[in-house]
Amino acid sequence: MSLTYNDNNANIEFQKQQLLTAIVQAKQDGLDNEEIIDNVREALPDPMVSYAETVLKQIDFRAKLSRPVVEFNLEFLFQVIYESVIAGTKDEEVLSICAEHCTLNQYEFVRYALEYIHLNRMPSQWEQNNVYQQMIEIVSRSPIEDLFEYIESIKNIYLKQIGYEVVQKNLYNLFLSNETISYFTDLANQTRDNFIKNYCCRTAVLVARATGKPIDLKQARDGAIILREPKYLDNEIVNSNILTMGQAGKLLVDTLEDFNINAKYVDAKNGPTFNRIRVKLGRGVSYKKVEDIGNDLVQQLGEELGLKVAPMVSVVPGGVVFDIPRLDRQFAYFRNYFTFEGEPDIHSVSIPGGVDVDGTYVEIPLYSDNVTHILGGGRTRGGKSQFEKAAILYLVRRYPPSVVRLALSDVKRVTFGKFDGLPHLVAPVARDAESTANLLDYLVEEMELRYQEFERHSSIETIAQYNLRFAPDFVMPRVICLIDECFDLLSDDNYCDRIETALMKLLAKAGGAGIHVLLYTQRPDKNVIDPLIRSNFPAKTAFVTTRPEDSCIILGDDKDKRAVYLLGYGDFLYKTTEVMRLQALYVADDEDPEYFQQLLLEAKNQNDPYTAWKSGLDFDEFVASLYGESSNDTGKSKATAVTKIKQSKTDFEGSFSFKVQLDEEARNSIFNLYQKGYQLDEIVKAVFNLSRQDGRSYKKFRNVVEEFLNSLKGGEEDDI
Repeated sequence: MSLTYNDNNANIEFQKQQLLTAIVQAKQDGLDNEEIIDNVREALPDPMVSYAETVLKQIDFRAKLSRPVVEFNLEFLFQVIYESVIAGTKDEEVLSICAEHCTLNQYEFVRYALEYIHLNRMPSQWEQNNVYQQMIEIVSRSPIEDLFEYIESIKNIYLKQIGYEVVQKNLYNLFLSNETISYFTDLANQTRDNFIKNYCCRTAVLVARATGKPIDLKQARDGAIILREPKYLDNEIVNSNILTMGQAGKLLVDTLEDFNINAKYVDAKNGPTFNRIRVKLGRGVSYKKVEDIGNDLVQQLGEELGLKVAPMVSVVPGGVVFDIPRLDRQFAYFRNYFTFEGEPDIHSVSIPGGVDVDGTYVEIPLYSDNVTHILGGGRTRGGKSQFEKAAILYLVRRYPPSVVRLALSDVKRVTFGKFDGLPHLVAPVARDAESTANLLDYLVEEMELRYQEFERHSSIETIAQYNLRFAPDFVMPRVICLIDECFDLLSDDNYCDRIETALMKLLAKAGGAGIHVLLYTQRPDKNVIDPLIRSNFPAKTAFVTTRPEDSCIILGDDKDKRAVYLLGYGDFLYKTTEVMRLQALYVADDEDPEYFQQLLLEAKNQNDPYTAWKSGLDFDEFVASLYGESSNDTGKSKATAVTKIKQSKTDFEGSFSFKVQLDEEARNSIFNLYQKGYQLDEIVKAVFNLSRQDGRSYKKFRNVVEEFLNSLKGGEEDDI
């Protein structure tokens, strides 16, 4: 790949064309992107290197769609479009490629996907800082109207929010410089952005109050703010072009009437992610008439209410609510809700839920019978990983290892790796199906040992009762098992049976023993996740889904497809006895790594004043026993599970060993079946009614029977 550069402005376009031809030829010759960029970097200046990188990204994008298929998977299509936007590919280029390779319906999907991505994607910190600096430069050298135009040209709601903050700051400075009322009303008339128009009107009101002059702001039919006859202000700002929630509610009710749906406006609430309007349907009006009206509202009220996507419609006590997405969406940052001061409540272990429409923080109580285990899911960029990380970070920082232990599985290998090495972990983070199967089998054995401990104490049936009796001197820790991507695990041919069996046992009775399973997936396929598994989760957390049927699977309701209307980035439905829509807490571990690492360090070094109950079941020794290996520490075979269980307060120092013992009747039965030619598995099934599906218990009894039969064979050889 031979390249030369001529530093002449007239030849720049020609040079780019030459470079494009050279890159295409290099790709055909088999060079990868890194080799091509290295060649360009050696021969050409930085601007041409940047151009080469852009060309390669465009070629890669085209290559992803250049394959002989009739229909693209929409999730795949959305992913490559998202990657192209992040890489800086222009919309026209994306649409041109998709028009060549996609069906008409998919091309329409691409158009909406581009608009959605530009509007809702989370910009990088670098991009946010860059946009902020551009705004500051505009204000420093140009009138504020130029800033308004720049903000109007921005599509992304998060970057717009930065602009709104700059606008408010500069309007306040103009207010302090004694500008007149007419100056701010003129500014309001010169912008098409409703939020900026509103800020200008508010500043005009401040001037009116400071000067004691009357003012009346009223919206004209064309959207401009015009002065009317004087009217003295009360404590609220009078009408601007931004609808109040009451006005929005009335407009919604009037629109419903146009669809022959009789309704009455009740009230409205402002949340960080959306605004909620509640209406009361008229007598005899079925909810089904409004259940799927969201897209009609986008068509009818898109401009007035700023609707880009269909609002979610839900039934609540006393009416029906319409959740209108906010253009100035707010994030609920993890650090703003916790200080971690004071002693934790060891009887009420919980994880962060999120912020509801009232702005109220909601926690998820793992100790509640309505929670116990949680099934969750949602597509990429739904906020699922942030929710999981917030749960783990909160648990390890709020509770010491004697109160909470963690069992983590992360087959994607990118979500939980930051938590490896914490003292709360019962085992290293599982990163594949085999290690996850080992971890779940270990938890099943731990569960059985806990119930044996309960059995030793009269009237104790659950971990809550146990800790109420013995805490704070003696605490049985809760174990939270969080599995990030169960679809891959349950699709693994070698280990899916083991994993399913262990999950069913844990979901059936582990909650009472203080072992909680939180199972998450991007693809809640009904053919992969067994209905028996799904039905044993009393709590659900549904993030935004691609398909309505995914929403139904996660929420456990064949008719509840509301998750498809969620807005992504932590907007989710939390279902127990009722359904709540929450905004999950944003950990921002990539934006503020110092705070994240500080909490991890505090979690490792926190004071632990409690004495934890221990089953005596060591994870490494247990795994060794699963594979018939011997331990160097004990020098004994681990084929028989030997565990040491701590006694109650009165005999705390005592311990006992649990081992399968064969009585005379069992020995005779085993011997007779062996003499008749029965196989080992058949003997265990006949004598103890155990099969491979019983997992650890079956293996324990099988090993004991095998040892007994081997001893019989040894005796026969001695006789000979």
